[in-house]
Formats: sequence, C-alpha cells, structure tokens
Amino acid sequence: MPNKTGSAGLRTIAAGLALGVGLFGAAPSALAWEPSEDVQIVVHTKSTGSTYAYGAAVKAAIEDAGLMGQEIDLRSIQGAGGAKARQHVAQTNAGNPHVVQVLTPSQINNPILARSDVNRDSFRGIAINVVTPLLMVVHADSPYQSINDIVAAAKEKPGEVIQGGGAVGQVASLVGKLFADSQGVDITYTPFDDEGVLQLAGGHVDFILENPAQVKKFVDAGRMRIVGTSNKLSFAPDVPTFEEAGYDFPVLQQYRGLWTSADVPEEARSYYGDLLKKVSESDSFKEYVQTNDLTPVWISGAELEKMLNAEAKAYRDLSEELNLISK
Repeated sequence: MPNKTGSAGLRTIAAGLALGVGLFGAAPSALAWEPSEDVQIVVHTKSTGSTYAYGAAVKAAIEDAGLMGQEIDLRSIQGAGGAKARQHVAQTNAGNPHVVQVLTPSQINNPILARSDVNRDSFRGIAINVVTPLLMVVHADSPYQSINDIVAAAKEKPGEVIQGGGAVGQVASLVGKLFADSQGVDITYTPFDDEGVLQLAGGHVDFILENPAQVKKFVDAGRMRIVGTSNKLSFAPDVPTFEEAGYDFPVLQQYRGLWTSADVPEEARSYYGDLLKKVSESDSFKEYVQTNDLTPVWISGAELEKMLNAEAKAYRDLSEELNLISK
C-alpha cells in the first residue's frame, strides 16, 4: 500500500483499499435483470497491456465457470489516453447495460488533464476487486543496481536519466514525478504506446514503473531486473519495497474494476456487481491474482461512488500541485 499520499483524499482512498475484501459487506444479491444480448467489456489499452490482461481474466473466469448465458466481447478501443473508449461507453452507448468498461486510475485522471467533458461524472462504478503493485524496473544489463544508483545518476546528470511509460497522467508518470521531486532530481519522462516496456527491453530508456503483468516474463527471462516495489513480491521476495530502501514518497494505488455509463439502470450494475464478486471467488481469477502478485479488495456500491468522487478531487488537486494543469 502507499508509503504516504499527496493529499487527504488519496490517503482516504488508500485506507479504504487497505482494509481489503469484505470491508463494505457482501456482494449485491442477484436481481431480476440479466443481459439479453452479448456483453461488451471495453478496454482502453492494447491487448498486450495489463489492463487488457485484467479484462481477459474477468472474461475467462465468467466463461470457465459458466457465470453468464450470453457471450462476452472483450474489445480494445485505443486512443487519446482512453478518451475514445470512454466516449464509446458513456456517449455512443449511454444507458446501454450491455457495455461495461475496465476501470483504472487513468480513466479518472486523464479526463482531468485533458479538461474533457466525458469524465468521472459520466460513469457509475460497479466494483473494484484488485490492486496491483508498482515495480521500478531496469534492463538486465543496466549499470543501475539499486534505486540509489538511479538517484545518484540523476543528480550527476540532470535530465539525462529517462523513465519510459504510458501517457502523461497515468499512475506511473505521476509516481515518477513524485519520486523525482522527493529526491530533488530532474528525470526525463518519455511516453510510449506500449508503456515503455519494449523500449526498456531494447535498452532505450533507463527505467520504468510498471506492474508484474507487464514485466514478469522479461524478468523471468533475465532481460529485466526489479530494483524496487510498492509491495512485497512473492516471486521476488528479496526486492526491497520503496520504504525499505529508504524512499518515502507517494505511491498511488493502481486498482482494477468495472464501471458503466451513468445512465445504466441500477439493477444492471447490481447484476454486474454480483457477477464480479463471483469472478473474484473463482479459481481461474484467483490464479490470475496470485500469478501477478495482486491484492484482492472489494469496494462497490455507494462506497465506491464515494471513493471515486474523492479520487477525482484528489487527482485534480495533485495535478495542480505538480503543475500538470492550471488552477
């Protein structure tokens, strides 16, 4: 969980997530509404991304356990920091109970950065059921053996140490900025469509901040090394957490869940909440959680809406503090 946070709102969010599964009671009971046609799960990233992997794990769990009578179409709609996906769900399919979207922090914060009208207010949450750790990763042949080495290089060569990642405004970019500011160093952030993973594999950037689903195969193959993590890792227990390594800076939560357009009837969201709870309890999803060192949580209903409102405010405040948007 976070070492500390950039605002009171983010501290509240982190505290709620830290309490884990069952905090807000049992999943909603099944209601009369059920899908009458195929259901579309929209993802705003490429099929190689960790967000897509989450959607695929949800889809697989539903299909493996026979939890839904209709087919599931897992659809990747990329572009404009998730704006095309959000528009597809909240505008093109406003009120359509057969279209849901994978919910991540970037889908809260990117509209803030872009001053978009299709924002948090255009959606209602279903549930959040996992949080993923954030790893600091370097190339296997990198001269940087620790976080200390990266900081020392950034102090010696201001602006020459390069962090690769996704679009500015995603969690990794914000945490990278908070990390650099906490050390008083200048680190160059360069966005890539693949979140910088292939660029790191090719030795073109110095480090990335990513989650296990994106980098574990490269680590296992000996092509990348993890030098720090927000949470202890079962597959790499010797890697220190940022706090253990002596770095006290805000590490924002990376959660995964589902939401719908704001106009979708409440009974449909209750159905999907019940469905996602069953997914969380399925063997295949538990295997996905374990493989990727995720933390199971359960936040839904009114508590989730309260959290998302607080998160939108906290990210807006944080973006202003970091001069990413004007006040």
